Amino acid sequence: MGRIRTVKPELFKHEDLFDLEKETGLPIRTAFMGLFTCCDKEGRFKWRPRALKLDILPYDEVDFSRVLDALMTRGFVVKYEVESEFFGFIPTFSKHQVINNRESDSELPAPDESLYISMTSTRAARVDDATVTPLKHAQVEGKGKEGKGREGEQKGKETLVEQTQLDPVKTIFAFWQKVMDSPKSVLDDKRKQLIVKALKGYSPADICKAIRGCSKTPHNMGQNDSKTKYNGLGLILRDADHIDRFIRNDAGQARASAGSETIEQTNARVMRELMGASAPAGDVIDMEPA
Repeated sequence: MGRIRTVKPELFKHEDLFDLEKETGLPIRTAFMGLFTCCDKEGRFKWRPRALKLDILPYDEVDFSRVLDALMTRGFVVKYEVESEFFGFIPTFSKHQVINNRESDSELPAPDESLYISMTSTRAARVDDATVTPLKHAQVEGKGKEGKGREGEQKGKETLVEQTQLDPVKTIFAFWQKVMDSPKSVLDDKRKQLIVKALKGYSPADICKAIRGCSKTPHNMGQNDSKTKYNGLGLILRDADHIDRFIRNDAGQARASAGSETIEQTNARVMRELMGASAPAGDVIDMEPA
């Protein structure tokens, strides 16, 4: 049975959802908001495409499994398996919802990173089915107009999180290492907990935007009185205010770092590194303000 849910006005302006809808030709925005009514208080739902379609898009002629797959490629939903049954959850559910305390507790099993289902491990062919342009990586909005046609013609897009990754925590940490030129840093328990906590309110793409936004903030990249870099995950993901601020910095095209490197050059460098080029042997950067 569906539940009454509310959404914040900002959700209707979500550019990544709009981009995905335009690329796939699927009713992504309506479906995503409709999924909220099918979730329990923890943002979990049973991964049953036909049943979900009857609740969300009963009159539309659309393969809802394609809709779910498209949302999955961008990190808007996560699919997991428990005892041979498939479930899904919305990582940003708590960000958009204020749950009534009287609502009953979830009866669905909690997601565990080891149980995540990747597109390539089970239904790789459906990635191409779910999009007009085959998705090689999860993408978020960049500068300029969106390209059309073949993969090589796409412009204004930046690869942030590979959709083939089973573990978003490791993927996000690897992205931080690349952006901050800190290949020697270790994904310890403290950093894992920081990322897991952030994933409860933000999508993997949003967290990567925040990381990149920090790299575009002069003060955090050493342009300050103490000439110290404040770009550790503990600072970037400290709370919602910090994450939101760095996401805004990413969108605002602040200067990326000291020196002559432009934002475009920084983004190009990160792109090359994520596509497989060797990372610079930079210092271990994990400093935070006292």
